[in-house]
Amino acid sequence: MADIKSMNISNQNDMNKYYIMYDPSTVNLMGKIGADNFTVMDIVEYLTGKTLETCDEGNYTEFLAFNTNLLRKGMLEHMAIEPYSSYYIANQICTADQSAKVILADDSRRTIGDVISSEGKKPAAVFISVISSNFPTACAAILVLNRVNIPVIVGGIHVSTSPHDIDTYMARYLQRPDLVSQVIGAGDLSTIKEIVSDIAQSGLRKEYHGEIPIEDNVWGCERVIEMPKIIPYFMGKLPVIGPILARMIETNVTTPFLGCPHSCSFCSISSFPKEKRRFTSRSPEDFTGELLKKQKNGADLKNTFYFISPDNLLVGGKKLNSVLDKMIDSPVKINYAAQISIEVADDEKLLEKLRLSGASHFFIGLESLDIRNLEFVGKSITSKIKKEGMTVEEYYSAKIKKIQNYGISVHGAFMFGMPYDYFNSLRDHTGRKVVEFCKKNKIGIQPTCLNNLPGSLDFIEGLKTDELIYGNPGSMDYFCSLTIADLTESNRKIPDSLYNSPLVTFYMLYDTMKSIGSYLNALNLGFNMGRKAWKIPSSKGAMRFKDRAMDVLAAAGFQLGASAYFELYNELAHSTKWLQGTFERLYKLEKNPKIKKIFRKYVENFI
Repeated sequence: MADIKSMNISNQNDMNKYYIMYDPSTVNLMGKIGADNFTVMDIVEYLTGKTLETCDEGNYTEFLAFNTNLLRKGMLEHMAIEPYSSYYIANQICTADQSAKVILADDSRRTIGDVISSEGKKPAAVFISVISSNFPTACAAILVLNRVNIPVIVGGIHVSTSPHDIDTYMARYLQRPDLVSQVIGAGDLSTIKEIVSDIAQSGLRKEYHGEIPIEDNVWGCERVIEMPKIIPYFMGKLPVIGPILARMIETNVTTPFLGCPHSCSFCSISSFPKEKRRFTSRSPEDFTGELLKKQKNGADLKNTFYFISPDNLLVGGKKLNSVLDKMIDSPVKINYAAQISIEVADDEKLLEKLRLSGASHFFIGLESLDIRNLEFVGKSITSKIKKEGMTVEEYYSAKIKKIQNYGISVHGAFMFGMPYDYFNSLRDHTGRKVVEFCKKNKIGIQPTCLNNLPGSLDFIEGLKTDELIYGNPGSMDYFCSLTIADLTESNRKIPDSLYNSPLVTFYMLYDTMKSIGSYLNALNLGFNMGRKAWKIPSSKGAMRFKDRAMDVLAAAGFQLGASAYFELYNELAHSTKWLQGTFERLYKLEKNPKIKKIFRKYVENFI
């Protein structure tokens, strides 16, 4: 204990003190389901080729460089979107500790081991933000860091909704459990200040509880060392100039407000107490101030394109209008994509204001074209669709057209594995109907599988009926199956209409994305929205040709970005020397002889 205390005291007085803010990748552990005697500790050897018992002060940085062939890119990485939570918490740490810098790290661009080797000494602590799919990777890093007495603070949606998982999966392997702490809820400044003070005093608590989702003045600290930007390779789909633009453009992330008052059963935060997820907004001045600081030397390809990250921009209500007014009136020149609900089409004044502020692309959760499926997942829009006497397709089409007429492109999220999906053959299934709808309405798609996300109400109810197909919390199969909590596969029992087959469900998702995400279709969607964006410019685009050209590039570019989901699923589907592809793995697990027969040639040819 004396050694760790002296190290912290030394760091506290050292102006070169630093922390690491780590965003783990997802390790693909689906091939380990059912494996005998596979433990959490074995993940370290799986990722590094070295046994944890051999990790010590002289070689531990080697254990913090994982085999990237075993990691999978997430949706955000394919779309070149950075995790705003890492940047946000890094700035909070710098505010709490004015003597330190915070270096961002991941598992590819700059690893924890790279940072420590470069700095030549241990960090004061490593902060980790986790979602469910990358929780196993975070556990591997925590085990290594704990071996050499580096404090770790882990937060994020997974530990907030599943607070017992650290104890369940790690406690028995930690040599210094007193150096591992978790934050339940938000990483607000008062909580981060407590943590920083406790680290300095070598007195970390086991748990901290944060309350405020987002605060003013949490941006722009020069002591935050950001990572090299992700190159948006999807821009390369543009003929001739695409590969050039891909290396010139950066996608930025920010948010004006966070929190959600709704309790959708499939959402991870649905079981959170309302006070833990209450809507909280930054001031319009603070939000635009962050944007203006990035554009202090003028707007260019590196600071113009943004992803604004609330789960639903509409929850902002009057606050949203205030933020939009400030953006329009200020010198800010951005083009942004955002998540929003289809109801935005009901308010054309708001649509106009969104477009004037720079809205270029909306990601909308459509989920299904079958009203029965929408009712099954508790989609609130179902009552409006029934009241208007329309089919789901007719209702969605009318709303999408309104949005597009304001120069804003759209891609919709659809879920597969729903109770009223159907599969008659490789060429006749629910996905083909979705393909026709998307092509007719000129929209992109994010296909996902219905999944019981840890912490959601569906997850809690599903435990009562033994619905998880890979095991319940506490088992290693469950731990490994967190890999697919990114919605790329289903972790819940598949309905009879799909032959209870995860293979059928993934195939429908893949076949749908293959059609919508094809090179020619992506270009067609991009050029179509580019024309509309030219006719209906943003407020800045209406004044200058250069900014109008940015409007066009954004409308086309964001639509091309949506097509990058195909690259994600294509990588997962194919086998490599390191990993079984999804088709090969699910085919081997398939128990229905009819489905085995249907897919035999397809999977053999695919492999």
